[in-house]
Amino acid sequence: MTDPWVENTQKWFNKTYGRSLGTALLDEDGVPGWATIFALTRALAKELNQITLSDNFTDNLYAAVSKYGPLTTSNPAPSASGSNIVRIAQGALYCKGYNADNGALSGLWNSTTQSAIRSLRTDMGLSSGTGELEAKVFKALLNMSATKLLAGGDSVIRSAQMAMNRRYLSRRDFYAVPTDGIFLRDTHQALLYSIQYEVGLGDGIANGYFGPTTKQRLSEQGNLKIGSTDSTKYFCRWFNLALRVNGYATSFVGSFTTTTSNFVKSFQSFAKLPVTGTANIQTWASLLVSTGDPDRVGTGADCVTTLTAAKLATLRNAGYTHFGRYLTNSPDQSLDKCIKSGELQRIYASGGRVFPLFQTGGGSLSHFTPRRGLECGEEAANAAWAYGLPNDTTIYFSVDFDALPYQVEDSVIPYFRALPERMSRTGRRYKVGVYGPRDVCRTIMEAGLASSAFVSDMSTGYAGNIGKPLPKNWAYDQVQTLTLGSGSSAIEFDKNIVSGFEPGINSISTTILTRPDPLIPQDKLKGMQEDWFTECIEHEDTLAQKVLMPENQTIIAVRVQTRDTFITKLATELNCPKALIMTPLIWEGMVIRVDDDAADLLVIAHYEAIERGATPPSWSNDDSSTGCCQVFARTAIRANNWLIEKKLITGTKYDAANWRDRWAVWKMLKGDEEQCIRFAAYTMIMEALTSPVAPASDQLRTMTPSQIMAMCTGYNNSWTDDGGLTDSSMIYGRNRLQLYLALQRWHQSFS
Repeated sequence: MTDPWVENTQKWFNKTYGRSLGTALLDEDGVPGWATIFALTRALAKELNQITLSDNFTDNLYAAVSKYGPLTTSNPAPSASGSNIVRIAQGALYCKGYNADNGALSGLWNSTTQSAIRSLRTDMGLSSGTGELEAKVFKALLNMSATKLLAGGDSVIRSAQMAMNRRYLSRRDFYAVPTDGIFLRDTHQALLYSIQYEVGLGDGIANGYFGPTTKQRLSEQGNLKIGSTDSTKYFCRWFNLALRVNGYATSFVGSFTTTTSNFVKSFQSFAKLPVTGTANIQTWASLLVSTGDPDRVGTGADCVTTLTAAKLATLRNAGYTHFGRYLTNSPDQSLDKCIKSGELQRIYASGGRVFPLFQTGGGSLSHFTPRRGLECGEEAANAAWAYGLPNDTTIYFSVDFDALPYQVEDSVIPYFRALPERMSRTGRRYKVGVYGPRDVCRTIMEAGLASSAFVSDMSTGYAGNIGKPLPKNWAYDQVQTLTLGSGSSAIEFDKNIVSGFEPGINSISTTILTRPDPLIPQDKLKGMQEDWFTECIEHEDTLAQKVLMPENQTIIAVRVQTRDTFITKLATELNCPKALIMTPLIWEGMVIRVDDDAADLLVIAHYEAIERGATPPSWSNDDSSTGCCQVFARTAIRANNWLIEKKLITGTKYDAANWRDRWAVWKMLKGDEEQCIRFAAYTMIMEALTSPVAPASDQLRTMTPSQIMAMCTGYNNSWTDDGGLTDSSMIYGRNRLQLYLALQRWHQSFS
């Protein structure tokens, strides 16, 4: 809303200071906002001869204001021209909604200004005073925090905020909190200061954090039960406030009643605390900080470490029953955190249950797009299918940063809305769960986009956790990082409180078959073709390629059909699934275009010149990715030789440094489809068995999704200057994984 008095303030600032304080000219729109407050703060620092000007009311500025003394009728001394320091205070009062000088900026500490200060103080919960403006109130004035109840605010919370200011503003490290009825970070920290003062922590020791000293003293002094009342200490009041902000209809009163006890029992049951109906330290902790008492017993453990028999025994012997494990690694395989072959069976055999996690990003806002939501839903569901996770398994998708409400609304919600769209392609029903701060989980579930929550409560400083209640459908609450065991049985993990709302899984529906894949039934060819075409075109961003794909589809469909007998025999010979052979055949064929043929012509020109005894043209090339699977001759030679050395195949070795060998292999790749398919399969196997997460050579049929992704990434690897894989290579691997698993599902259905 436009305010002419605020507009006068903006005009005065622009005329008096212009751009000299390191700010742009203020918009003279009469709208109070941070730009005007920041400008007035800089102006105050300038008037008090501060060398460094800042938008914020810094400690140095506070010290300077304290030294200057409170603004009164005699400080600054009255003058005909008035004081700019007083004008700054008057302008800030206008921005706060108080009549400081009937619209003027006289610079005189007159009766109207003094009346505004008395009203401000009363609204802050302080005594009205004599109309003086001391340093702490001046600091509170120079911000956008409200001093009146806001729409959506809670009058009970406002009463508590006013009481904090009234009771503790004289303490050295306590600064005024808003009195707007909204419980946010500043009021939460003020509540912790309030409790520290009540348990006897002195200035310089109280710090607004729920540390061990606070916890110890509160456990000794803050045990409340029915009949407890406040006298000189405000324990009942602050406990009632903590209950209020956690969703219970308490009043800001100094008594602990039967009604209070019933609220406590409800909260304790919900938070999985011992139900006593009293204010013990565990209940205080769970009301005040997101972790609660992190030392309390938990039965869930999420970890990035493989649960070997020894590590699993460590956790089971310590009472852990539920285990959070990741469905895939990130495309760069930088952390091998995914479920390993046989790990689920080992957990289930021990009597444990699993709650699957999916995170290949999620640590920044840029991850959360509808496109990535579609992809992540498919990637997670495909991986869950590959591990044999049954119908109705909940997969927890990560929001691993302090997403603010507008970011959740603009980005995270559209991402979660997109997740389910492709999840049903596996033929199984999977549910969406959300991992993240409390308020993010609550918002996602209230929007109907997740069925349960895994709460990241160890991030105690997140705005999404501070002062926010646990969401209703919370299943797992992450509260503490621990290490148990020693030697090979040692494991670091995050301890979780388990609510029982979502029990996790303890069975596998199906397992990947290890017998050779059969021929494709004629009546299944069309459906299978439609699926692999969808997987190709959905994971291609280049418009030119998308235009070519329908034309290439017909060519590839014929090739798959005519070469199926060969591919089936080759897969049996190499002891691998047909998907390993078909993935490069289909994808590389789908993206072949005119410039690939042009690149081949440069190679032909190169070797034809050598064969004539001439120097190859400077524009020619000695290799290209060629043939139906787009393989380089050097790559084919390297893979062929590697497999021979490992005794995985027998045959002839080639010398990539010898142009005759290179030319001979290149011509085979270009002219003989079956040879190209064979060498592409060799390359895939070599990349699988040399990847950071390589399976054993006899486990190619049962590779985990992350092992498949690493293999596909390697097939198209390109390197950054520092020796890492490029983003395009990692995306290639991630996307080809989806094609691979779609092909594998079809062949599983034929067996």
